[in-house]
Amino acid sequence: MVWDEIERKLRKKIGLDPKTLGSYAIAKAVRERMAVCGVENVATYFNIWLCSPEELQALIEETVVPETWFFREPESFEFLRRYVLFDWLPTHPEGVLRLLSVPCSTGEEPYSLAIMLLDAGLSPSNFVIDAVDISKKAQEKAKQGLYREHSFRGKPLGFRHRYFQKTPHGYQLSPAVKETVNFIQGNLLEPLFLYGKPLYDIIFFRNLLIYLEPAARDRAMQVLNRLLSPTGLLFVGSAEAGPVIEKRFISLRHSMTFAYRKRQKSDGTDRFCILPNDPEHAPLRVLQPSSPPSPSRFNCASKPVHSAEPAPEARRSHPQSSWAIAPSPPSPPKRIPESPLIHARHLADLGRLNEAAQVCETYLSQHRTDANAYVLLGEILQGAGHQERAEQCWEKAIYLEPHHYEALMHLLLLKESHGDLTHASALRQRIQRLLKSQGE
Repeated sequence: MVWDEIERKLRKKIGLDPKTLGSYAIAKAVRERMAVCGVENVATYFNIWLCSPEELQALIEETVVPETWFFREPESFEFLRRYVLFDWLPTHPEGVLRLLSVPCSTGEEPYSLAIMLLDAGLSPSNFVIDAVDISKKAQEKAKQGLYREHSFRGKPLGFRHRYFQKTPHGYQLSPAVKETVNFIQGNLLEPLFLYGKPLYDIIFFRNLLIYLEPAARDRAMQVLNRLLSPTGLLFVGSAEAGPVIEKRFISLRHSMTFAYRKRQKSDGTDRFCILPNDPEHAPLRVLQPSSPPSPSRFNCASKPVHSAEPAPEARRSHPQSSWAIAPSPPSPPKRIPESPLIHARHLADLGRLNEAAQVCETYLSQHRTDANAYVLLGEILQGAGHQERAEQCWEKAIYLEPHHYEALMHLLLLKESHGDLTHASALRQRIQRLLKSQGE
């Protein structure tokens, strides 16, 4: 079937797990490209697509999700600032810090790194930032350095006053910052990706794993392991910490930061710490797989802070529970709510999980950044027995909203039910900090 072949080609080329976007989103992207090419038959378009590298790239452009903003998950930038000032600089007083941002999307992340380093007192001659993305459109926008309000969220905006000039078209980044970032269009999964480049001291690799199939995830980790220096740090997104990373990297324990270093085969201790020259900066400890945290459970009765609507009483969130599939479902109501998500929830309550999932996927094909929709789809998939796909949905919700209470709770319960107590403990701590911040 042509649609299966298109998904297979995308999987091979960019490692995309079609389930993470949904068949509706891929079909929508294909139909948009068909309209541009002026063809009405998908088989005809498929033949054009196979023979045209330009059309292959154009469809890839339609499938990527450029959702990012400046200083996203700011704890990682603060962690890096202290690492640079109190560990790296004292041991490399004349060195050049090499950083990689991949995927860099429309540039907010690598520019945030540059701003952080400049604010920390480094000069542009003290660091090099390479920023890579598969999307040419995203790279072109990044090079322009022109951003709208959507790129500035959730952080004091003093840096915007220092490094941007407001124009009728948006906020224009200072040339002094733009010149510190070297943008490269490339595919992380290509065998010779950045081959021959000097090793990097810092790699930001955030919010891509959740879109990759398992084999592509492992390949990505191999590439990053090759590119990172023996003492370098790898930063990932809050939804991506897990076994696929810890196969080659070891986690550093630090609040709201997901940083790793290489596992040293000759070093059985796997220890790492930051020099505690900063009185406010305590040494970091590595998570030891051999001694997992206590499996004590977190109180799940707290009120969610990111809920699209109150959950029906029949719904359960524990991974070992069913999703309230009644043996004899009642007849559907005469009036169906206008909201697709309310409609999907109602179908799920009636036990019509396949229909509910289809409604969610159709909605997400048009609203790809709605975290609440991913949470609901995850609940439906879990009820249908698709645990892995449900986990991916909740990870994606956290990618879009790092402090999404319901998504965090679902992942916590899922990790605990699978016996993954290390990551369950980390999630529990995040939820506790979230609730504490909400109560302040």
